[in-house]
Amino acid sequence: MTDAFSIHRRGALASIAALIGATALPLEALAAPKKKARGKPAAKKFFSPSQMALVTALADTLIPATDTPGAVFTKAPQQLDSLMINWASPATKAQILGALPGIEKMALDADKKPFAALTPARRKELLIAYDKAALKTVPRKEKLTGLAAMMAGPAVADPAYAKLKDLIITLYYTSEVAMTQEVIYEHVPGPFVPSLKITPQTRPFAGVGGLG
Repeated sequence: MTDAFSIHRRGALASIAALIGATALPLEALAAPKKKARGKPAAKKFFSPSQMALVTALADTLIPATDTPGAVFTKAPQQLDSLMINWASPATKAQILGALPGIEKMALDADKKPFAALTPARRKELLIAYDKAALKTVPRKEKLTGLAAMMAGPAVADPAYAKLKDLIITLYYTSEVAMTQEVIYEHVPGPFVPSLKITPQTRPFAGVGGLG
């Protein structure tokens, strides 16, 4: 199973369309990136090489390979890049780009190295503290009522980082690998089992309603 450290990622999957601010998200948007055909120009990229290295290192730190493949194996960083180009709203594009400098500054201040250049253990050590501070709840600036208030959830100190993290995790958990190896998928769940014993080896179940 993947290493969650202080990151709670076994809740219900959020809608990618809502996260990126898209009005519609076709199924092919989550397909694995197609191989580049010979003779054709390289596909347009949203992230620069250094930004992609940072996003890839972040994805690997959030969901590393353990006894199951991690986010890098499922090409979550490349899918995020594609979503930013083809489906994200301008506001979301700016927000995701705005989340990257803070992570890079954290690494440079601590070790004088880019985040992607750090060892996996060091990246994890630094990100635990960064994640905790970024996701600390804060008073909401705007007043929400009704359904909007229910859907918004608590306001956090760094909403840009929160969205970037949510997208990486969601892209991983909508992959075939996660649904067949990381979680136990049951299209039609079996009988209700009260007081199910949970151990460190227990895997979450996934079905039509997402993760549970």
